Amino acid sequence: MRKMDEIVQMVIVGALTGAFIGGIVIGGGMDGALWGGLALAVGLALIVWPLQDRPSVLSRVKYGAAAFLPGMLVGGSQWVSLGAIGAVAGGMASSVLFAILFHNMIVRHEEQGRYVRTLFHYLWLFFGGSTVTFLALNAIGVAERSFPWQSWVRSAPLAVLMAIIIALALGGCVVCASWHKRRTETWRQAWAAARRGGAVLLLAAGVSVVVVSLLHFGFLSVHTAVRWIGPLGSYALGWGVPCSFGYLLAANRYRPVLGSALAIAGAVFVLIVGISVFPMLLLPGSGLMWAGLVTGLVMMVLAVLSIIKPDSHVVLGSFLILTSILSFIGAAGGLIIGGVIGLLGGALVAGWNGQKEQSADSDYPSSTPPLPPHSPTMTG
Repeated sequence: MRKMDEIVQMVIVGALTGAFIGGIVIGGGMDGALWGGLALAVGLALIVWPLQDRPSVLSRVKYGAAAFLPGMLVGGSQWVSLGAIGAVAGGMASSVLFAILFHNMIVRHEEQGRYVRTLFHYLWLFFGGSTVTFLALNAIGVAERSFPWQSWVRSAPLAVLMAIIIALALGGCVVCASWHKRRTETWRQAWAAARRGGAVLLLAAGVSVVVVSLLHFGFLSVHTAVRWIGPLGSYALGWGVPCSFGYLLAANRYRPVLGSALAIAGAVFVLIVGISVFPMLLLPGSGLMWAGLVTGLVMMVLAVLSIIKPDSHVVLGSFLILTSILSFIGAAGGLIIGGVIGLLGGALVAGWNGQKEQSADSDYPSSTPPLPPHSPTMTG
């Protein structure tokens, strides 16, 4: 049964990837899509079939197949402007990256209990990565054309822009140290444990300061910056979103992280509505227009508290449900999407039935060891 599941997953991945290559990249239209999908589906099935007794090689092949289409979307995008050659090169580079580096990372994190594979893991990565990458590429293009970013960056005070970047980086460092504080006795040890994450945040802040300075003084145009940020950011987001689900499932065993993440996402939508009406808040009779800002901030605080205090998940989840309902008053429920996601997140937090951490030195107690990376209880 497991063997058949693996072949079916690769047939679906191959059919959709081959259809994209034959119909769009090569330009064969409907006939090209049909023949391309059939050829690649059969090819992947023939490759996967004899590798069932070599799980490591098989896993690398499946990761490479799942990563090919997102790489093609980036390589063939308007930002790269290399056409079919860029699409093929991007797909091959993405497959090699995932077959080597990403496979090793996931296996290592599974052994450490930090990642849990979902059912139909590779299909989830394929559909999630392709969809999010496609949406991100188009969203960045629309945002770049619809707002005068260049004039805004040049007119804004450079000191204010740098202060915002530095504040975000330092805030991220504090969050990293606070997360590690759960497993250490002193703040000095927590800061030492968070030095790698802090270094990455500070490096990102330094690059951002340089880019913003170049934009501010006119040495770099927004369009040129987006041509680099668009493909890389879309690809990173395309894989970060579907892969984050496995990390959330692993962390959700000890804290209601999954419900909290959904509640935070819902709060963001509610805050977007609140910020969009912010210029009208000080007008006479604004009334319930404050609901978007207030409700969104309360949802954000409750979601964070549910991670910090998992023992109070029932109370915090109930308040999340209540505030999500209130977001429909004056904030349109965060474009409806935010309110619905907040309700779902609150329900998951309130109904969370995870395990309590038994040791302050580890996120994953030894009494419940993580599943091995290729356990028969996991599919995909």
